[in-house]
Amino acid sequence: MLQNAFQALQTGNLVQAEQICRQIVAQHPDDEGALTLLAMSLDAQTRLSEAATLFERLTVLYPDRTEHWLNLGYLDRSRGNVVAARRSLEQAVALDPSRNEALRELGLLEYDAGLNQGAAVHLSAALALQPDDPALRAQTARACQRAGQAEDTARLLQGWEQWTQGNPDALADVAWVIMETGDMQATDRVLDLAERSAPSNTRVLAKRAAFFERTNRLDEARALLARIPQRNDEIREELDILRAQIANRSGSTDEAYAIYETLVRDERVVLRRPELFFALAQISDKRQDAAQAMLWLQQGHAVQMQQLRASAPSADELDTMLMPSIQISADDYATWQSGATPGAEESPIFVLGFPRSGTTLLETMLDAHPQLSCMDERSFIHDVVQQMRERGFDYPRDLGKLDEATCDALRAHYWKQVREHSHAEPGKRLVDKNPLNMTRLPLIHRLFPRAKIILALRDPRDVVLSNYMQIFRAPAYARMCERLETTAQGYATAFTAWNAFAGVFQLDLLQTRHEDVVDDVEAFSRRLCAFLGLEWSDAMVAFHEHAAKRGYIRTPSYHQVVEPVNRKGVGRWQRYAQWLEPTQAELAPYVRQFGYAEPA
Repeated sequence: MLQNAFQALQTGNLVQAEQICRQIVAQHPDDEGALTLLAMSLDAQTRLSEAATLFERLTVLYPDRTEHWLNLGYLDRSRGNVVAARRSLEQAVALDPSRNEALRELGLLEYDAGLNQGAAVHLSAALALQPDDPALRAQTARACQRAGQAEDTARLLQGWEQWTQGNPDALADVAWVIMETGDMQATDRVLDLAERSAPSNTRVLAKRAAFFERTNRLDEARALLARIPQRNDEIREELDILRAQIANRSGSTDEAYAIYETLVRDERVVLRRPELFFALAQISDKRQDAAQAMLWLQQGHAVQMQQLRASAPSADELDTMLMPSIQISADDYATWQSGATPGAEESPIFVLGFPRSGTTLLETMLDAHPQLSCMDERSFIHDVVQQMRERGFDYPRDLGKLDEATCDALRAHYWKQVREHSHAEPGKRLVDKNPLNMTRLPLIHRLFPRAKIILALRDPRDVVLSNYMQIFRAPAYARMCERLETTAQGYATAFTAWNAFAGVFQLDLLQTRHEDVVDDVEAFSRRLCAFLGLEWSDAMVAFHEHAAKRGYIRTPSYHQVVEPVNRKGVGRWQRYAQWLEPTQAELAPYVRQFGYAEPA
């Protein structure tokens, strides 16, 4: 009878397979084969809760069988149950560390949760067991890239023209990795190759349409989407989200809202995609409906935190932005060994600031100047911190112990990263924009003490609100932004550290306010050029046109910097004043320090 059930399942006769298995289980309740096939038939009928109950029973009856834990992990991941999926997949890996499927599925789960280091480790282990799998290799490259493992990413991409042959899905994934490097021409070329190799492959078409949206080519994205059947069940969810994004950006907010609202009614979709709540909140904000926006945000944060607490229960490896213990006194600073250091023109121009303070707008304006080149948001200074630790130095306490040769070596590592992993143009002065580098100021000043530094400021209340309204994938930062109160605490911590550093170091610093930028772009751009010792360029006024030509922009505000300057985000906090009230005491010192009006 079991063979008959298997044949029925193989031929798609799911109800028949279920009936046969139930007959066997009625007589033999613990029959492993019958329970497995019954669970699989229920899964195929999308009766997921019933299937999960059976797979759980199999793990109890046969706890040493890897496949039962793996099947349960597969199912729970598809249902969005991150807690159970991670537990089951980790057990499968523990039982059989050489089980490729378990390593792969665990790595993909971690990738989706933003646990990039773990994803890179598990996917790399899976690839070592199955090195000729092109899809797995592309997935591993994406994970390594997210984890900041540039050399591993480059190694995995080597020879992609050969190992992606016959696999357009892998080719499209490779294109996405190349896009993250900033090479838009190469990305377009690879996606075109994938489309020509499989003109009817809906995943490839969807990926290319998403590329067009991500690079602000909305007309091309719409045209490509029109070629994909409206009800393509295989990637319906992905297509619906892309259609909503394009509708929202095109001004059809009601259409976008309806799509998102339909998606969040599906519990399985919600558990996988908490970002949908944030998208609904942003549309509600556009409609001036602050109360509804806050309701969506509360739901979005709750789902994301549920994911993170399951997938990263010990994510206390907080970024330096959340570490108030870093202190460098004037006495410490006096011990720093001096030596030959690069001048301002041989140093990068650093654009820093708390996230969502307008750093991307500043970077785009600077990139429009013919003598400057930006490289988008990179973690190269963070990589130098890691290099310092690998050399046996504690950061930042041992900065004074670095001799001239070590500083030279660390600078050389930074410039090597710039050359090999960015598209900064040689012969132009480099602009390094990364908001979180404001808490790495001690290292920046140690290696580039004459560098020009631009600190982007914005009304602290607007900054905190904007961070709360944005979904972040880095687990520690996402946890900080879970509530308005914790976001405000993170802001205060960052600027407590900044004020302490700035009070000790002799910085060549320009503080800018986002509100001044949007009030008079030309006047502000002239002020920037004067600070940098450059002749003014009128291209800086029309920087949004330059951004549109630039293509891929790595930050969440990629769609905003291609629009003319506007005051949409200025003073937005006032509509949310009642929810921001608990943050006022925390933020008041910085509201005063940066010259913003306090509430009456």
